Amino acid sequence: MKVRTDAKRDAILRTAGEVFLEMGYERTSMAEIAARVGGSKATLYGYFPSKEAIFMTLAHKFGADHIDPAMDELMAAVDEDLTAVLERFCERLLSFLSASETISAHRLVLAEAGHSDVGRLFYEAGQKQGIATMGAYLQTLMDRGRLRQSDPVIAAQHLGALVHSEVDHRYFYRDLPELSPEQTKGMAARAVQVFLGGYSPR
Repeated sequence: MKVRTDAKRDAILRTAGEVFLEMGYERTSMAEIAARVGGSKATLYGYFPSKEAIFMTLAHKFGADHIDPAMDELMAAVDEDLTAVLERFCERLLSFLSASETISAHRLVLAEAGHSDVGRLFYEAGQKQGIATMGAYLQTLMDRGRLRQSDPVIAAQHLGALVHSEVDHRYFYRDLPELSPEQTKGMAARAVQVFLGGYSPR
């Protein structure tokens, strides 16, 4: 009986990510991934039942590795200074959004979304779950009177849109310099200021 290992699974995911970025979702095949990993398709199917399953795992892992720790920090700090907590979170989110790996992944998804399910898969495995988690956090703040009562999911979308607003243009440029810590802090502070201007208790 063949033994599955975490190291092999990680190697498959790492290689599959490279193939997806190079070839796109539709052109990527299980055979190509298996060939580059250096094993058989049977071995690959022993870890993942389909190309879609690999992509879903990658999409979930993509955000979870970077955003989940920041969300955990948020949930543990519901009684701390709200402005400072949100600014720290937004700084981490901005660093993630402006990273070259993130930009490459979003370009891949946008290029494929018009003629495959890759956009839906990516959104549902990552951003949609992140919005729901953020909404739960904001609902906690609303219940404690720290934010005005509103639809927490829409509030999470508003905060996300504010954070995105100053970095989305980076997806359209081939090569831009990395954001400096000062730039990231300024963007985060502006996003939180506008958000709290709309959602602070009246």
